[in-house]
Amino acid sequence: MSDFTREELIRVAHHYYPVGFPVETDTPEQPLHPYQRTAEYGRWLAAWEQALAWKDWDSLLDAVHEAFPGDEAGDVTQPRMAACLRCCLYRKESQADGGQRVTRVVAAVSVLAPVYRVYVTTQAIWFRQRSTPAQLFLEPPSEVRPLAGTLALLIERVLGYRPFPLPLAEVALPELRVGYLKRAQPTLLTALLSDRLENLP
Repeated sequence: MSDFTREELIRVAHHYYPVGFPVETDTPEQPLHPYQRTAEYGRWLAAWEQALAWKDWDSLLDAVHEAFPGDEAGDVTQPRMAACLRCCLYRKESQADGGQRVTRVVAAVSVLAPVYRVYVTTQAIWFRQRSTPAQLFLEPPSEVRPLAGTLALLIERVLGYRPFPLPLAEVALPELRVGYLKRAQPTLLTALLSDRLENLP
């Protein structure tokens, strides 16, 4: 099972995101912005409709609950706010200062291409929702690598997806309009998965 090439993933991005249409062309007084009237945007919406009805995703969630019976786990997808479905495992450790260190082992599964990324966030949380910013690790740290590895194997077994190749994460796609990125320049990672991987409940 070989990784996708740079060219293959760029072609996928071009299939779902139109060329041009900078933010300045948006028309707030109209029901749809110009980029939302393109064939590419129509395909992006259709991909999300399919993803939200995808039975294999439900099967993956069941497999995650079976594989990690003692862990808190769940679907943390934010539909149409990015280009991926997400589920995560939560590990919580009490800290001496009364807070908790929360580690999330997350699977982001693209709705546009058969690729996924398992990554990790860590965060300190105290009473009344005070917290530190979440730290993002695209390569899981050693202490949770076995968990991440098991989650990756489940994705490959249940969905048949391949890991998103991290060396291609920063490949820029400056000509494409990715609606949820606002003014940020898209990359392969942000167009096919998300620009805010650390943004989790």
